[in-house]
Amino acid sequence: MNKWIGISVVSLLLAGCGTTINLAEYPNKVKQIEIVPEVCKKEYDSLKTMPSVAVMKFTNNSSFSKANTSTSNTNTNSSHTGAAAIGVTQNAIGVVEADNTKTNTHSVKTSRVVDPKLDKAITSALEGSLAQMGGLKIYSRSDLDKVIKEQKLQQSGLFDEKTLVKVGKLAGVKYIITGSIDSVTQEYKDYEKAADAVGDAVEKGNNNQDLTKKLLGALIKAGGSVASGMKITTRATFKVIDVTTGEIVFSKQVEETKNIGKIKNPTYDQIIGAIKDDLMEGIKDLKPELSKFFAPAGYITQVKTNVKHDEFIAQINLGSKDGIKPEQTFKVYKFDELIDPVTKKKSCDKYTLNVKLVVSKNQLEPKYAWTKAEGDDAPKIRPGQIVKRDELKKSLLSF
Repeated sequence: MNKWIGISVVSLLLAGCGTTINLAEYPNKVKQIEIVPEVCKKEYDSLKTMPSVAVMKFTNNSSFSKANTSTSNTNTNSSHTGAAAIGVTQNAIGVVEADNTKTNTHSVKTSRVVDPKLDKAITSALEGSLAQMGGLKIYSRSDLDKVIKEQKLQQSGLFDEKTLVKVGKLAGVKYIITGSIDSVTQEYKDYEKAADAVGDAVEKGNNNQDLTKKLLGALIKAGGSVASGMKITTRATFKVIDVTTGEIVFSKQVEETKNIGKIKNPTYDQIIGAIKDDLMEGIKDLKPELSKFFAPAGYITQVKTNVKHDEFIAQINLGSKDGIKPEQTFKVYKFDELIDPVTKKKSCDKYTLNVKLVVSKNQLEPKYAWTKAEGDDAPKIRPGQIVKRDELKKSLLSF
């Protein structure tokens, strides 16, 4: 198949995928509005409030921080002087020029201080990733620095979690993300010889008559060549702290490896570049888990149903400006008042309905989106109910 035809077929298939909603097929509006019990209103309001987060300074525990590096440049100058002399050979006598060459070597050594700025790299990448996920307010470093200066807090003290929580409370944030760059290791791996030996053995099978074996042998050799090289492995820990309680609600160490090629003695800059690439990959891998804490939440503004009253769609007050994308799904919350049969004390019962709202690809606007209700409790959805985005998946539709 021609590759361009293949690409066109894939494009058409992707274009046909996804949930679409024809509003004309849902003429009936559900007029009943969700009534929230008084005892549940505080929790109701807190759920629909956009969470705020600040990315604080990461501790660099690796050996790659500020460093003095030096480079040497050597210049060689040669001077030549000639003098007449009598030259005698087996066949002739004549005048020749004597060669006197002087060589002067001058070395220039240049030193510089290199700051890898790994802390800034990781905080900037995290802020960008969170902004892409949407549904939260991000406090910039300048906002936090203002609070730190006003409270006359020492920067060095920010590595203490109690101090971090204090700064977060003063800044008015709900969550703090912090952590550390734990270690960086480098190791040169050479797989070529072993791969070549296996590839040759495969190729020699069946007297070299089997084309499949020849191709397989070549692939094995190529794979060994690609896998060989200097491996830079970076480990980093990420923590999410709930400022309200001071509790660490999420903590995970990630490990990523970058192959920078067949460089047995990499420069400092090459290693730093690989570390930054490792950190970027680690943040990408954390996206689905972080999306549990930083999920956009809102409420249903409209509910419509078809003529048979067996299909339902819901409009939510979240759109593309909130990071919402087609095929993302939302859970729906229900609130009921509970009365203890003995003490008569009232409490709030919050639970999720057995339904998910799927964002349509053709009814997504900056400030709202139409969704299709799927699940047994679809007939129970009402305007005013709280919705919250589910954990994001590792797919093109999620990011």
